[in-house]
Amino acid sequence: MPNEPLIDGTVFRTHSGNYYVQPLGGGAEVVCKLRGNLKKELVFSTSGSRPRRVDSAKKRRTTDPLTVGDRVRFEPSEAIIEEILPRHSQLSRHSPSGRGQHTLVANLDQVFVVFAGGPNMPDFRLLDRFLVLTEAAEITPRLVLNKMDRVTEEDRAELEAGVGVYEKVGYSIFWTCAKTGQGIEELCAAMQGRISAVAGPSGVGKSSLLNAVQPGLSLKTGEISNADFSGRHTTTTAELLPLTGSGWVADTPGLRQVDFWEVEKADIPLCFPEFAPYLGECRFADCRHHTELSCAVRAAVETGEIDRRRYDSYLSMS
Repeated sequence: MPNEPLIDGTVFRTHSGNYYVQPLGGGAEVVCKLRGNLKKELVFSTSGSRPRRVDSAKKRRTTDPLTVGDRVRFEPSEAIIEEILPRHSQLSRHSPSGRGQHTLVANLDQVFVVFAGGPNMPDFRLLDRFLVLTEAAEITPRLVLNKMDRVTEEDRAELEAGVGVYEKVGYSIFWTCAKTGQGIEELCAAMQGRISAVAGPSGVGKSSLLNAVQPGLSLKTGEISNADFSGRHTTTTAELLPLTGSGWVADTPGLRQVDFWEVEKADIPLCFPEFAPYLGECRFADCRHHTELSCAVRAAVETGEIDRRRYDSYLSMS
């Protein structure tokens, strides 16, 4: 039987070597296997005197060459994935085993970083680390302040002042409450047509928020089931959940801590958008923006163009 044309699709769930693929043109999901040679990185000969051939094959540094969000091409009759298409983004961390990279979600368009309002102000230092992680991955971060029913009028003024720093930088801010429905419509609209993930520390109401965005998900509350960079690790497998209308939202395993994967310290200034006008204006080309003379970034901090608390957060990371 001749080979059938390959079909494009999106991996929305993985489990025990099976990859659940939604065809790009619609239709029923297909449970696929991965062609064996895609599990290795092939090293080709570079000699100009002989035909190009494989010199060796080595195991990938990633714990799995394929993850949810990946675009693939598969052979429909045998349900074999023949090609993994290039990613435009990925959210990764160090593998729990300490060996290589673990990619949580591929081809993300945006990450909603969720923190809770209430008696205690958000941990802005932790928030900044979330933002750097997403900026380094070249994924658009958006900030969600949830559980607004717990915020008193007095606390709200202080909270708005703290969050206003991020609004000034250019981050989108969503004020939400899963219990009352505040901001849920706006959040739904922002997720349409995109692949999104929800991240944030434990206890901020991520699962309740997703249940409000997409009734029927029935995600368990009171436990970590989304991208969580400070709670305990869970064994929940990553999955893309379809949204009414269009778009997907990623339900991803918890993480132990905010963890950088291959983010060089020299690149961290690039992950603070407010630094952009001053980078390259320092006296020294290799300025780290710490204590160097004639540093344009530090001068902007002194004049108030860059928020001092955000700058202190940068220092703690670099």
